[in-house]
Amino acid sequence: MDGGKLVERRPIAAIDHATVFSMRNLPLLEQGTTYDPLATAENLWAAVKVYASGGENALHSHGGEDHAFIVLQGKATFTFADGATQVVSTHQGVMIPKNVQYKFEADEAENLVLLRVGGGERAVKGLEHLTPFGTPKDVVQQTTFGDGYVKDGSLAKNGETAKKRVYAQGKLFSPS
Repeated sequence: MDGGKLVERRPIAAIDHATVFSMRNLPLLEQGTTYDPLATAENLWAAVKVYASGGENALHSHGGEDHAFIVLQGKATFTFADGATQVVSTHQGVMIPKNVQYKFEADEAENLVLLRVGGGERAVKGLEHLTPFGTPKDVVQQTTFGDGYVKDGSLAKNGETAKKRVYAQGKLFSPS
Protein backbone atom coordinates (compact mmCIF):
# COMPACT_ATOMS: atom_id res chain seq x y z
CA MET A 1 0.00 0.00 0.00
CA ASP A 2 1.15 3.50 -0.76
CA GLY A 3 -1.14 6.15 0.71
CA GLY A 4 -3.86 3.51 0.99
CA LYS A 5 -3.26 2.05 -2.49
CA LEU A 6 -1.76 -1.36 -3.13
CA VAL A 7 1.59 -1.34 -4.86
CA GLU A 8 2.10 -4.21 -7.28
CA ARG A 9 5.53 -5.74 -6.81
CA ARG A 10 7.29 -7.16 -9.84
CA PRO A 11 10.50 -9.17 -9.85
CA ILE A 12 13.59 -6.99 -10.15
CA ALA A 13 16.10 -8.74 -12.37
CA ALA A 14 19.70 -8.57 -11.15
CA ILE A 15 21.55 -9.36 -14.37
CA ASP A 16 24.76 -7.35 -14.48
CA HIS A 17 24.56 -5.06 -11.44
CA ALA A 18 23.60 -5.13 -7.77
CA THR A 19 19.91 -4.64 -7.02
CA VAL A 20 18.36 -3.09 -3.90
CA PHE A 21 14.90 -4.21 -2.76
CA SER A 22 12.62 -3.48 0.19
CA MET A 23 10.20 -5.42 2.38
CA ARG A 24 8.75 -2.31 4.01
CA ASN A 25 5.03 -1.53 3.94
CA LEU A 26 3.78 -4.97 2.96
CA PRO A 27 0.01 -5.16 3.39
CA LEU A 28 -1.13 -7.48 6.16
CA LEU A 29 -4.18 -9.69 5.72
CA GLU A 30 -7.49 -10.66 7.28
CA GLN A 31 -7.64 -13.76 5.03
CA GLY A 32 -5.55 -15.37 2.33
CA THR A 33 -1.93 -14.98 1.39
CA THR A 34 0.39 -12.86 -0.71
CA TYR A 35 3.54 -13.93 -2.52
CA ASP A 36 5.52 -10.93 -3.74
CA PRO A 37 8.81 -10.97 -5.64
CA LEU A 38 11.77 -9.00 -4.36
CA ALA A 39 14.72 -9.70 -6.71
CA THR A 40 15.83 -12.45 -9.06
CA ALA A 41 19.26 -13.40 -10.41
CA GLU A 42 19.92 -16.34 -12.69
CA ASN A 43 20.54 -18.84 -9.86
CA LEU A 44 19.11 -17.04 -6.80
CA TRP A 45 15.70 -15.47 -6.13
CA ALA A 46 14.01 -13.80 -3.16
CA ALA A 47 10.35 -13.17 -2.38
CA VAL A 48 8.23 -12.30 0.63
CA LYS A 49 5.11 -14.21 1.65
CA VAL A 50 2.34 -13.13 4.04
CA TYR A 51 -0.23 -15.57 5.50
CA ALA A 52 -3.29 -14.59 7.52
CA SER A 53 -3.52 -18.21 8.67
CA GLY A 54 -3.06 -21.64 7.13
CA GLY A 55 0.15 -22.11 5.23
CA GLU A 56 1.38 -24.61 2.68
CA ASN A 57 -0.75 -27.44 3.95
CA ALA A 58 0.15 -30.33 1.66
CA LEU A 59 3.48 -32.14 1.74
CA HIS A 60 5.53 -31.08 -1.28
CA SER A 61 9.13 -30.73 -2.43
CA HIS A 62 11.09 -28.56 -4.81
CA GLY A 63 13.24 -30.66 -7.14
CA GLY A 64 14.88 -27.67 -8.80
CA GLU A 65 15.92 -25.57 -5.83
CA ASP A 66 17.28 -25.41 -2.34
CA HIS A 67 15.44 -22.73 -0.38
CA ALA A 68 15.12 -21.09 3.00
CA PHE A 69 12.31 -19.43 4.88
CA ILE A 70 13.20 -16.72 7.40
CA VAL A 71 10.36 -15.66 9.72
CA LEU A 72 10.09 -11.87 9.92
CA GLN A 73 6.84 -11.85 11.93
CA GLY A 74 4.72 -14.55 13.57
CA LYS A 75 5.53 -18.22 13.75
CA ALA A 76 4.87 -21.41 11.81
CA THR A 77 4.98 -25.12 12.48
CA PHE A 78 6.89 -26.98 9.77
CA THR A 79 6.19 -30.69 9.27
CA PHE A 80 8.45 -33.00 7.29
CA ALA A 81 7.81 -36.31 5.47
CA ASP A 82 9.08 -38.37 8.41
CA GLY A 83 6.51 -36.70 10.71
CA ALA A 84 9.05 -34.50 12.51
CA THR A 85 7.82 -30.99 13.34
CA GLN A 86 9.59 -27.77 14.18
CA VAL A 87 8.13 -24.45 15.33
CA VAL A 88 9.97 -21.56 13.67
CA SER A 89 9.49 -18.09 15.20
CA THR A 90 10.47 -14.51 14.41
CA HIS A 91 14.14 -14.19 13.41
CA GLN A 92 14.50 -17.94 12.94
CA GLY A 93 14.56 -19.82 9.68
CA VAL A 94 14.52 -23.22 8.08
CA MET A 95 16.78 -24.37 5.22
CA ILE A 96 15.12 -26.91 2.93
CA PRO A 97 17.35 -28.78 0.46
CA LYS A 98 15.90 -29.78 -2.90
CA ASN A 99 13.65 -32.87 -2.85
CA VAL A 100 12.96 -32.63 0.91
CA GLN A 101 9.20 -32.84 1.53
CA TYR A 102 7.63 -30.34 3.91
CA LYS A 103 4.53 -28.34 4.71
CA PHE A 104 3.83 -25.60 7.23
CA GLU A 105 0.99 -24.08 9.21
CA ALA A 106 0.95 -20.46 10.41
CA ASP A 107 0.05 -19.63 13.99
CA GLU A 108 -3.17 -17.62 13.73
CA ALA A 109 -2.25 -15.18 16.53
CA GLU A 110 -0.76 -12.78 13.94
CA ASN A 111 0.12 -12.69 10.25
CA LEU A 112 3.06 -14.86 9.29
CA VAL A 113 5.57 -12.87 7.21
CA LEU A 114 8.28 -14.96 5.54
CA LEU A 115 11.34 -14.04 3.54
CA ARG A 116 11.75 -16.87 1.00
CA VAL A 117 15.11 -17.29 -0.73
CA GLY A 118 15.67 -20.01 -3.31
CA GLY A 119 18.53 -20.99 -5.55
CA GLY A 120 19.92 -23.77 -7.64
CA GLU A 121 21.79 -24.77 -10.73
CA ARG A 122 19.55 -24.42 -13.75
CA ALA A 123 19.61 -26.14 -17.13
CA VAL A 124 17.82 -23.12 -18.63
CA LYS A 125 19.84 -19.90 -18.53
CA GLY A 126 18.55 -16.34 -18.43
CA LEU A 127 15.62 -14.54 -16.83
CA GLU A 128 13.15 -14.39 -19.70
CA HIS A 129 10.66 -16.83 -18.16
CA LEU A 130 9.77 -15.91 -14.57
CA THR A 131 6.63 -16.57 -12.56
CA PRO A 132 4.81 -13.52 -11.13
CA PHE A 133 6.66 -14.16 -7.83
CA GLY A 134 10.11 -14.09 -9.47
CA THR A 135 11.03 -17.78 -9.55
CA PRO A 136 12.21 -19.12 -12.92
CA LYS A 137 9.43 -21.21 -14.50
CA ASP A 138 11.78 -24.13 -15.19
CA VAL A 139 12.37 -24.38 -11.41
CA VAL A 140 8.68 -24.22 -10.46
CA GLN A 141 7.88 -27.05 -12.89
CA GLN A 142 9.98 -29.33 -10.66
CA THR A 143 7.79 -28.77 -7.58
CA THR A 144 5.65 -31.78 -6.70
CA PHE A 145 3.17 -32.80 -4.05
CA GLY A 146 3.98 -35.80 -1.87
CA ASP A 147 1.81 -37.92 -4.19
CA GLY A 148 4.01 -37.02 -7.17
CA TYR A 149 1.67 -34.55 -8.91
CA VAL A 150 3.06 -31.21 -10.04
CA LYS A 151 2.17 -28.60 -7.43
CA ASP A 152 -0.42 -25.97 -8.35
CA GLY A 153 -0.59 -23.21 -5.73
CA SER A 154 -4.29 -22.52 -6.29
CA LEU A 155 -5.49 -25.99 -5.28
CA ALA A 156 -7.63 -26.21 -2.14
CA LYS A 157 -5.20 -28.66 -0.52
CA ASN A 158 -2.70 -25.79 -0.34
CA GLY A 159 -4.82 -24.20 2.38
CA GLU A 160 -4.67 -20.41 2.71
CA THR A 161 -3.37 -19.84 -0.85
CA ALA A 162 -6.67 -21.16 -2.23
CA LYS A 163 -8.73 -18.59 -0.25
CA LYS A 164 -9.76 -15.16 -1.47
CA ARG A 165 -7.29 -12.48 -0.35
CA VAL A 166 -8.72 -9.90 2.08
CA TYR A 167 -6.40 -7.07 3.14
CA ALA A 168 -6.38 -5.76 6.72
CA GLN A 169 -7.30 -2.10 6.32
CA GLY A 170 -4.42 0.19 7.22
CA LYS A 171 -2.19 -2.60 8.59
CA LEU A 172 1.30 -2.91 7.13
CA PHE A 173 4.42 -4.90 7.93
CA SER A 174 7.15 -2.34 8.50
CA PRO A 175 10.22 -3.68 10.28
CA SER A 176 12.13 -1.10 12.23
